Amino acid sequence: MNPRTDETIPARTSNALGAIGPLRPFLAFLRQRVSMLLVWPVAALVAAAAWWGYVLRDIGHEQRERVAEIEQQADAYVQSLVIRTRRSIAETDRLLLLLRHNWVTSGYRSSLAGTMESGIFSQQYMSAVALIDRNGIVTTSTHPSAVGRYFGDKPYFLEQQRADGDRLYLSGPLDGQLTGREVVAFSRPLLSPEGGFDGIVLITVLPAFFTQHYAEPILREHGFVAVTRGNGAILASRNGASVHSYKTPFLLAPMPAGREEGVARFDGRQWFGDGRARVAAWRRFPDLDLVGIVAVDELTAMAPFRVHREAQLTGAWLYSAGFLLAALAATGLYVHLRWRQFQVESIRATYRLATEDAGEGFFINRPLRDLHDVVRDFSIVDCNQHGAAMFGKRPEELIGHRLSEFYQGELFRKACERLCQALDTGLYDRELPVAAAPDQPLQARWIRYKAVRAGNDLAVTIRDISESKAHLTELERRSNSDALTGLPNRYWIQRYLPQAITRARAGGHGLAVLFIDLDGFKTVNDALGHAAGDELLRTVAKRLKLAMRPRDHVVRLGGDEFVVVLEQVGGLADVEHVAHRVLAAFRDGFHLQHATHVLGASIGISLFPEHGEDAQTLLKNADIAMYAVKTEGKGNFCFFQSRFFEAIRTRLETEVELRLALDEQQFVVHYQPRVDLVTGTASSMEALVRWERPGKGLTGPDRFIPLLEETGLIVRLGEQVIDSVCRQLACWTRDGTPLVPVSVNISPRQFSQSDVMMQFRSAIARHGIPPSLLEIEVTESSMMQEGIGESAVFSQLRALGIKLCIDDFGTGYSSLSQLQRMRFDVLKIDRAFVLRIEHPEGDTLIASMIAMAHALGMRVVAEGIESRQQMQLLQTLGCDEGQGYFFSRPVPAEKYRAPAEAWAAWPAS
Repeated sequence: MNPRTDETIPARTSNALGAIGPLRPFLAFLRQRVSMLLVWPVAALVAAAAWWGYVLRDIGHEQRERVAEIEQQADAYVQSLVIRTRRSIAETDRLLLLLRHNWVTSGYRSSLAGTMESGIFSQQYMSAVALIDRNGIVTTSTHPSAVGRYFGDKPYFLEQQRADGDRLYLSGPLDGQLTGREVVAFSRPLLSPEGGFDGIVLITVLPAFFTQHYAEPILREHGFVAVTRGNGAILASRNGASVHSYKTPFLLAPMPAGREEGVARFDGRQWFGDGRARVAAWRRFPDLDLVGIVAVDELTAMAPFRVHREAQLTGAWLYSAGFLLAALAATGLYVHLRWRQFQVESIRATYRLATEDAGEGFFINRPLRDLHDVVRDFSIVDCNQHGAAMFGKRPEELIGHRLSEFYQGELFRKACERLCQALDTGLYDRELPVAAAPDQPLQARWIRYKAVRAGNDLAVTIRDISESKAHLTELERRSNSDALTGLPNRYWIQRYLPQAITRARAGGHGLAVLFIDLDGFKTVNDALGHAAGDELLRTVAKRLKLAMRPRDHVVRLGGDEFVVVLEQVGGLADVEHVAHRVLAAFRDGFHLQHATHVLGASIGISLFPEHGEDAQTLLKNADIAMYAVKTEGKGNFCFFQSRFFEAIRTRLETEVELRLALDEQQFVVHYQPRVDLVTGTASSMEALVRWERPGKGLTGPDRFIPLLEETGLIVRLGEQVIDSVCRQLACWTRDGTPLVPVSVNISPRQFSQSDVMMQFRSAIARHGIPPSLLEIEVTESSMMQEGIGESAVFSQLRALGIKLCIDDFGTGYSSLSQLQRMRFDVLKIDRAFVLRIEHPEGDTLIASMIAMAHALGMRVVAEGIESRQQMQLLQTLGCDEGQGYFFSRPVPAEKYRAPAEAWAAWPAS
């Protein structure tokens, strides 16, 4: 320290403390107590350590707040992206529908020439618009060079050609053949007057279409926006001003699987092309297999925090040095002057700390006490510009004035109460609502109010948090409300039901949970479209609310599932009464698109505490009870029983075993001959699947086919059976075994959920067999229910050389015109009719079936022949072929017998 400075400090101190005596007695006092020289440096070290603890704690708190704010911003931005992009997709779909409507009303002809140049279509994001006929030829387009070109091999054409309804198709990124630019295609089918496929209407957009809502003022240069498929495939992405191609993706890995929405920090090297870390939020589109992603650049977003942190650390170092200097100076001063100096330093430190937070009002308030040392008012010693503006004034209009000049009555009492609490405890920190009143000077709805004691004064910071509070309130409302129906949603019931259970337990009264699933909703939704389905769900929600008591709650879980929470239940009669009211609400039908559609409801009920003492158990058991209603006929209600759970468990275990069986190829094919009733030789065979269940032997199809159909696993099994049959035919061919055609049973799900034609083509080519050795069987009832007979795949299979058989004839409701139109080769009479052939009415009915089939050019096969008498009667009636245990049970391929042998003379083996 400069000696000259050391001399001036005691001189100034002597002048300031002249009232309490000369400096000489104080120096003598210090000579007698040398240890006092060490007290203040130690105290300075302790104070510096405390200050560093406070600063580091404040930095950590500020960092956590900033990270949370960034995550909230990213989540809010991705919600906005999903809503706006979904709206843009819907507008593009409406444009497709408008173009198709114009095509129909103009006599199935339309011209798009010059429409792009005239401004009818936006050139900013739209690449091309075209109409393509059923042959894949462009008939008109905004690009004249495209007219007459063939696009029938494009996915947006093939998907609509194969589709069995009117739906929007959204492609992945494609290389545009007309513009040479990357595009994404939207298409809808053109339908002929007869309702058949007549081509498509096509709009291709640039990837920027999906990133046009990039919030550049917020995300800035290094932000990131993307729209991807549910499987992670990128449709479009943008980083700053750059829209990236799918060939050189900027996003290096998909968002975490299994979560429809979320917010997380992602390391730049692993996830982003520029290697910059980002906080990303993602959210699935409500009704599309798309995911919106918004990523905020961490380095940019945390820049204000880093500036603040550096200022805090610099200040901490300066204050540490100040503490040490103050301690050295304090060793030469009396104790009360040292405390006064510490007081001044504390006020200055508090002022600098508070004013560093942008957007906060800062005040220093000094208590005014009466003769009894009771605080009666506070004076405003200092304030910043922002703080004065919050009261609609300038700093000079506040500094030097008392608090009572601006607050009166109850407002003044509460303001003094807050400040006095801070004086007593050292800190008052709250989020406070600001009551609207004529005498309320503060211009805010919510504030963050923080008062810190600094010596005898108070440092007060006030932050206006009205906007963030309103945003959080709206986010909470949206997160707990179903956007479609306005009902409470799944998140709401997860929070509310445990509280309701707690109230029921405390009050000693009952509670019931009704799990409601709509019967037939999927059929209406698929037939009339999602818009009609949404309107139906809104109507159902209104009817359910009308059926409830005022204190009950109706919740939409999602899809066509609803939950009702009944509180203060007196007994079973109360619950049954409400359940009957719910069922009655569905009896009148629903008016949609100028027609009335009838829906039902299946209701499962669980009671507290009988069926569970927590929310998760009650919901699960109500769901299980609803499933039991579904399996027993639908349109009713039942209470949970423990046996329901066992049935569900058995079903789930069987489903797991079936999936494993498909993975391990545990299914085998047996063959049962169809015998020509004239020659007595095998004319064909039917492939019948069996399950070689480990440890349980051979299992028949009636034990597993229904569950495969229900779960959709029948599609995988069907593909395995097709390949197995073709492989076996190829094996017999190589061995020189005489061959007859083999028929394969095809499920309706295989037509609707897979490419049956491609499966047959691939298997035939892979094993090198003639298509004429294959036949397919489709049951009459399933074909009529699913409407697969209208599919073009039938004519394609016939063209390939595969024969068509209608199985179990007589059990469905097909008409003669339908049979004529579908041109089957073989008609198989169900075994139920063969069993009654020995009765007079039985052979008459079979004779009429045989006559009708022969008139349509079909061969007739009688199923389930078990006796020689049945065979002889069928021969007399003119039946062509027979199949049943009388000839042979289904046998493995290695026990196959040559078709030339006379089967009719053999008993069942």
